[in-house]
Amino acid sequence: MRKINTLFAANHQLEALAKNVQAHQYLQQLWQAAAPKILAEASNVSSLNNKVLTVYADSAIVANKIKLTHASLLTQLENLQKNNPKFKECKVTAIVVKVQVKSHPKTIIKTPRTLSSNAANSLTIFAQNLLVKNKGQSPLATKLKLLASKTK
Repeated sequence: MRKINTLFAANHQLEALAKNVQAHQYLQQLWQAAAPKILAEASNVSSLNNKVLTVYADSAIVANKIKLTHASLLTQLENLQKNNPKFKECKVTAIVVKVQVKSHPKTIIKTPRTLSSNAANSLTIFAQNLLVKNKGQSPLATKLKLLASKTK
C-alpha cells in the first residue's frame, strides 16, 4: 500500500484523484451509516456539492422511500456529522434522489433447430454411402444419422 501511496503522491493528478476517491468513500460510508440497511444497499452516493447530497437509487420504489424518509435521514446524517470525527466535513442540508435503473441483458431463447424431411433423407443416404465405402466403420456416418434423426 505504501508503494501505491508514494506513486500517488509523486503525481499531482493521481494525488487529486486519490483524494477524490477517498472523499467519495467517506460519503458512501456516511450514507451506509445513516440510511436503513435496505435503502443503503439499493442506492449509492454520487456527490456532495453545496451541502446537497446526491443519491442514485436502483429503482423508483427505493427513490420514493428515500424521499419519504428525507427528514429522518437528514437528522441521522446531522447526528453522524456531529458525533463522528470522520464525518465532520460532510455537512448535508438536502438530499437529491435520482433513479439509475440497472440494465439486465435480455435472455436469448434458443429455438431448437430441426431438419426438413428432404434434408434428413439426403443425410441418411449420404451416411449409408459412407458406411459402404468405409466397410461399415465411419464416425462421420454415425453423426450424420444422429443429425438426420432430428427432423420436423
